[in-house]
Amino acid sequence: MALVTALMAMLMMLALGAGVAMTTLTESTIAANHRDGLQALYAAEAGIDLAVSRLRSSTDWQALVTGGTVTLIDGPLAALLQGATVDSRVMVTVTVSPDPNGDDDVLALQSSAIVAGGLRRTVQVSIRKRPATSEIETLSWR
Repeated sequence: MALVTALMAMLMMLALGAGVAMTTLTESTIAANHRDGLQALYAAEAGIDLAVSRLRSSTDWQALVTGGTVTLIDGPLAALLQGATVDSRVMVTVTVSPDPNGDDDVLALQSSAIVAGGLRRTVQVSIRKRPATSEIETLSWR
């Protein structure tokens, strides 16, 4: 009888240990996916910032997007930022399109970032150049 009780206790402890191990593995996977998602979102936002910085030096936006959508930035984020401590496997692509409503002073930017785990995040921004001051104003960000 003592042997059966000991075996039952051992099986219960084994099941409890397996449950704790499975919970730990699941929580670690959730945390890694959350980290990768944030990294991809921040990389996409960095791509938008780089594109806006490049657009500041452009005087004629319509000449830039005459043929439609143009890829402004494409490549590893680490190479684009030059010297920042960014994972070299993070890829960023930023496209620039003319305003769908036909406003010459408005551009639509879309930035997509892919991180090492294959997770992708996309940010879409509409910007406007104020004609009098040449300042760039953000109209929408999603």
